[in-house]
Amino acid sequence: MASSSEKTHSVARSNLLSFTTLVSTVTRFALTSGLLFAFAASAVGCDAPARDDAKASPKAAKVGAEAEATADDGPKFEVRVEAPSKAAPGKETLAKVHVEPRSPWHMNTEFPVALRIDAPSGVELVEAKQRKDDAERFDDDGLVFALPFTPTTKGAKRVTGEVDFAVCGDAACAPETVPVDFIVEVGCDTGSLC
Repeated sequence: MASSSEKTHSVARSNLLSFTTLVSTVTRFALTSGLLFAFAASAVGCDAPARDDAKASPKAAKVGAEAEATADDGPKFEVRVEAPSKAAPGKETLAKVHVEPRSPWHMNTEFPVALRIDAPSGVELVEAKQRKDDAERFDDDGLVFALPFTPTTKGAKRVTGEVDFAVCGDAACAPETVPVDFIVEVGCDTGSLC
């Protein structure tokens, strides 16, 4: 008859064997899953540059070329501010914030676009915050916010803010928040009174 310590040792050895078998099974599963994932990834073209079958499948070559063009052609959009360099105190002046997607991207017209502007002292804004319905233009090809402002004191005035928007491509959309700013020199025009 086995002693109590022999039974404990036998149970411990049995548990260790079960644990070793479990680790071995998990390791085999992980390796197999990794190989399956690598095979599946190569089958759908995730490693398109390394594959030589692009010639055999025009569709795969086109998708790979589009992905490379999107990644290598630079920014998905351009944000620019159209503003006068000079303005007269007390005279309403207009600046515009333009967002233009670059091909193959387009504006996401369902996105809640917004423009938030912080005016320095000496500049009054008609609207400090604008939304989709306030935009002068908002379609697949671009977004334009008109920004009327009135300088009230002389000197260089820096107007800053942010514009929120999203551009979309065939496979994804990219929401963006981009800073905008411009400087206007406020002074008297020659021949006019200040």
